Amino acid sequence: MKRKEFEQCIRENKLIETGIKDFSMAKELLTLAEHREEFWNGLKEKSKNFPPLFLEGHYEIIKELATAILALDGWKALSHECLFAYLKQKKDLEIDFDYLLELKDLRNSIDYRGAKVGHDIWKKNEMKIKVTIRALKEYLRKSL
Repeated sequence: MKRKEFEQCIRENKLIETGIKDFSMAKELLTLAEHREEFWNGLKEKSKNFPPLFLEGHYEIIKELATAILALDGWKALSHECLFAYLKQKKDLEIDFDYLLELKDLRNSIDYRGAKVGHDIWKKNEMKIKVTIRALKEYLRKSL
């Protein structure tokens, strides 16, 4: 499947430069993501019974952190794919962008097609998700 690139997202008006570096929104989104992370960390023992919820919940954390980065830069994304396309063009952010898109597809399969996800899928993704979250949070903290 061909993924949207930064320039295509701009042409399609799915990635918009607002011109306003919104530090307040970025801080609020970082706080929300950290609260969400604390919630999921407090339920670790439940991951075996609810793996799709853990994947969705952690995807939301990544999405909120990514949105915060765009807000800091004065941008807004109208799709998750374009949100990640924006991050991909940032040279000072070292994360696996292809993985973000795979995670988006997995989350969409769960949310929109009712895909069944076993605990093995959560365990396979857990470490990479946590590394991604950590990298996004560190980037944001340096930028705020």
